[in-house]
Amino acid sequence: MSAHAPAREQLARRIAGEIALSDSPGRAMRTWRERFRLPQVELAEYLGVSPSVISDYESGRRKSPGTSTIRRFVLALLALDEQKGGQVVAAFVRLMDVNLVDLNIVLAMNDFAWPMTCTEFCNGLDCQALTGHDLMDREIYGYSLVDLERAVKELESEDFLRLFGAATERCLLFTAVTNGRAAMIAIKSQQFRPGMVVLHGATRVDRLAIDLAEQMHIPLATCNERSVEALVRALKAMAPDELHGLTPR
Repeated sequence: MSAHAPAREQLARRIAGEIALSDSPGRAMRTWRERFRLPQVELAEYLGVSPSVISDYESGRRKSPGTSTIRRFVLALLALDEQKGGQVVAAFVRLMDVNLVDLNIVLAMNDFAWPMTCTEFCNGLDCQALTGHDLMDREIYGYSLVDLERAVKELESEDFLRLFGAATERCLLFTAVTNGRAAMIAIKSQQFRPGMVVLHGATRVDRLAIDLAEQMHIPLATCNERSVEALVRALKAMAPDELHGLTPR
């Protein structure tokens, strides 16, 4: 049995639970399918059903899935990910391995019940976009609010992926920022890229940070909330229907 089996089983229970308990099970199914980067056609082929069946569940045209359907759906996600190298499950394993909240590195983390665009996210926080204006219709699936100074000092390179939480297609918000250079250099060194980066408290954004964001095709924005506490409140108010979350202790 794989060394990651307990975490894999925990992840399976989490997915199944979120779908079963959601007010919109079909929307939750779509969110998880997209987190695993699976087209409807590929998932349908594996399950031996028509793509329209997947579409009907996700759109709510078909009645809420039963326990057996949810189980087949979850096992299909995990099996297809394993066939592709297991990167999505491995990301969850890294996340479950160490609680970055306890280390005061991640100050808040949430996965959205359904995706929102970078524009919607920025509007909710009153952010000012610096780069990637043509990418603002990109969908993100959550956010992580990170103490940049602690992250740089305490995280090894392989630990950095834990900041992504459940999905890499999320916004990384960095606080304790001076000019943004350290944040973008850290991201540049990683295999995966966030969907968006927001710098909190930066009085002047370094030209290198902007150049790196443009080079990596990552929308970069600043947020001028006066305090971390105010930023956390704004994040929670913006996405009240989050599936789960972590907040400062």
